[in-house]
Amino acid sequence: MRKRLDEPDDRQLVAEAKNGNLEAFGLLVERYQNRLYQIVRRFVPNHEDADDLIQETWMQAFQALPSFREEAGFYTWIYRIALNLTINFLRKQKKEKQRESYEVLEKGPEEISGKKLAATGEDPGLYELREKIEMAIKKLPLPYRSAFILVTQEGLNYRQVAKILGCSENTVAWRMFKAREKLQKELQPYLARGK
Repeated sequence: MRKRLDEPDDRQLVAEAKNGNLEAFGLLVERYQNRLYQIVRRFVPNHEDADDLIQETWMQAFQALPSFREEAGFYTWIYRIALNLTINFLRKQKKEKQRESYEVLEKGPEEISGKKLAATGEDPGLYELREKIEMAIKKLPLPYRSAFILVTQEGLNYRQVAKILGCSENTVAWRMFKAREKLQKELQPYLARGK
């Protein structure tokens, strides 16, 4: 959401919200709700789970707002809350492979892939490539996946990612290197077929 010239900036809204102005907090929610949701959805495949995580993010942010020191920007702070909640959620969930294995056993792989293709109307080759890439990203260890998604899909720079993840820029660079290395290794058999 683009900020209009007459709209208050985050610092003003945070100051007002700290003084009990619920409307100011509501404007912050409105400003960042969709962006946070899109990020959480990259980690959590289920829409309802993502909604729950975003709602919990805003509840925790509201409760912690009086202690927000504004050393980082509001978005960095709220993103960190969302990321921590998402990481905790993922740790509690069964591994995705177990869920997929159960689904395949119940319905059969042909039925599952056929439904997905019919729903998207996408070219089967492109659909398969997209699925392979998404699965490879989901297989990355969480620290690598977090850095990779923030840099490549959110367009954040290493400094911003370091603040969000609570690590150094060098650590972000290392995680990006390892993520790319693992993705290349994971996708190599598929990419070799396309040559």
